[in-house]
Amino acid sequence: MFGQNKKLAVAVTCSDWRLHQRRVDFNSRIGKEVGCGRVDMVVLPGPDGLLLAERAGEWAAAQAQSDLLAKAHQADVLAVIAHQRCAGHPVDDHQHEVDVVATAKALKAALNFAGPAYALVATYKSDSDWGLKTIGKY
Repeated sequence: MFGQNKKLAVAVTCSDWRLHQRRVDFNSRIGKEVGCGRVDMVVLPGPDGLLLAERAGEWAAAQAQSDLLAKAHQADVLAVIAHQRCAGHPVDDHQHEVDVVATAKALKAALNFAGPAYALVATYKSDSDWGLKTIGKY
């Protein structure tokens, strides 16, 4: 799939079925975007909205799952992926970009993660066609 690239990323992304269709190939595309041949997924609705006070329990769970995977699989990279038209965090496109940066930075800090943390947004074209853009690397 990615040749000899043995780097691993832990990606916190949305559970929306549209992103996880074989045709979309989201796992592989995330790996390519962040330079990793393997990607562990922590999946829950609207991950870029996890810093909202009312989602504190979900935020704690996402941190715990990310930390477990990062340590168990010696992750090289963290990534948080928002997406346009998200029911779990229904904000405009600009706010997704702002929130995914804040969430990626907060996850890196919460885990005391030494490697880079990426903030990405999946851009909507159709239910089976998504772009993926990097908003930042921290």
